Amino acid sequence: MAAILGVDDEVVEKVCEEISEVVVAANYNCPGQLVISGSIAGIDAACAKLTELGAKRALKLPVGGAFHSPLMEPARVELEAAINATLFKSPICAVYQNVDAKPQTNPEVIKKNLIAQLTAPVRWTQTVKNMLADGVNSFVEVGPGKVLQGLVKKVDRNVEAVSA
Repeated sequence: MAAILGVDDEVVEKVCEEISEVVVAANYNCPGQLVISGSIAGIDAACAKLTELGAKRALKLPVGGAFHSPLMEPARVELEAAINATLFKSPICAVYQNVDAKPQTNPEVIKKNLIAQLTAPVRWTQTVKNMLADGVNSFVEVGPGKVLQGLVKKVDRNVEAVSA
C-alpha cells in the first residue's frame, strides 16, 4: 500500500487502471490523499507514474497486506462465513458504511457491505460528505488518536470534530 498526496482522485484511479499489475484505489482519506493497494510491483509502478505526474508524495506504507484490494479475496470466504453466522438486528440509527458511503438500516445490506469491505475501497471522504449533506454537524472520534477527526477537518474545516 502507498499514500498518494497532492493528486486528484481521478488521476490516481486512471493511473491504477493503466498499470498492468494489480493496483487499486483503497482508501479515499480526504481530498488530495488517496491510499493505493495491490501487488508490490503494482504499487511501485503506480508510485513512479504518479510522482512523474506531480504527486507531492508517494509514500509506501509498512503494512502486512494489500488491504481493500482484489488480493484480499481469499480471506473473504472465512469472513463471509463468520458474518453470515452472526445475528444482525436493525440498528436504531442509520449506519454509514465506507463501502458505499451511504446510510443503511437494513441488516442484510449491512452484512453484504461488511463482506464487500474486505476487497472494496474505504470511501471515507464520500462518507463524510454524505453525512454532512444529511445534516451531521459534529463528529466524535472514539479511540486512541485523532487521525479521523483530522481527515474530517480536511473534508470540511468548519465542522466540529473532537476525540472522546
